[in-house]
Formats: sequence, structure tokens, C-alpha cells
Amino acid sequence: MRDTRRNKSGYTLVEVLVVVIIIGILASMGVAGLQDAVANARVKDAAVNTAAFIERVANLSKQRSDVICLEIDQTDPQTLLALKSKGSDCSSDNKYDTEILDHLTIDAPTQFVSIAAPCNYVGDVDMTENVNATFKPRLGLSAAPNGAVCIQYGSDLRFGLVHKSSTVNTVKAYWKIGNDNGASGWNEL
Repeated sequence: MRDTRRNKSGYTLVEVLVVVIIIGILASMGVAGLQDAVANARVKDAAVNTAAFIERVANLSKQRSDVICLEIDQTDPQTLLALKSKGSDCSSDNKYDTEILDHLTIDAPTQFVSIAAPCNYVGDVDMTENVNATFKPRLGLSAAPNGAVCIQYGSDLRFGLVHKSSTVNTVKAYWKIGNDNGASGWNEL
């Protein structure tokens, strides 16, 4: 008896479609993970750059022997301004000269926000009263800020925070994911 069947070579259309669908599912899971990693990296990068900016403004305050205030630019939430103060602190009305001494701009969608509920506690420090940072020159020491700067990634619940520790004369950067109002979840950079 002769065998009339031919040997099959190649793949059927159904087999190819199944493989393509599996690859698509795996790729979509990888893209979602990559987007989270990019968002986390941008918040961390913005917090580290802001901490360096704050250190630079502290040195500028000492060099100039001036009080310098940090303020979020009203027209651009990605820009933090270092402004010369008219008085001895940054809390009075009509507090700024028009002179902008320095500025820091971070990449969108990361933006500076006022100290909101997710950013008002780190450790045992309550920063609800300190929306802006104030730099006052001190004899023999660098001008350490009083206050904090909060950073948010778009509308996501990813936050960065830069503030001066109340116990140590250093500026520290933190980041977290989530909207809890306590100290939990903050990771020091």
C-alpha cells in the first residue's frame, strides 16, 4: 500500500496566531512594569536634584548674607524659584524682592506641589506649617532651610520630599508610593 499523505512542513495559521498572542500578552506585562519603573525613577531623580538645589541655595544664602525663600512658580509647577526676601523671614506679606536668584526646573509630568497630606509627615516631623523653605545665614554654618518641598508624579500617588532634618544639619530626600498620611512608606534616598 502506498501512503498518499504528504509530510507537513511549516506552521498553520492558528499556531502562528497563538504564538503572536502569547508574545503580545508578555510584552504588555513588561511595558506596564517598565512604566512603573520610569515613574519611580523620575520621582527619585527630581527629589535628588531638588536636594542638590537646596544645598546650592543654602550656600548662596551664606555667601550673600541674605535671607532666601523658595517658592513654587505660580505659572509653572515644574519650576522652583529662589527669591531674595525683603525681611528676616519668608512669612510676611509683600515678602519678596523681584529678584530671582536661582531656579530649578524638573521634567513633566513631575511637578512641585504644596505640602499636602501625603507629604506632611516624615519620621516624627510634622511639616504642615512649613510650605516653603526659608534660608537664613548663620555664623560659621551653612544656611539650613526651614521647610520642605514636595514633588508629585503627575496625578499618580508617587511622591518625593526634600526637607531639613530637625536633628541634623543636612538636607534629606525621600520618596514613596501611596497616599497614607503618616510616616510609613517613606524611603530615604
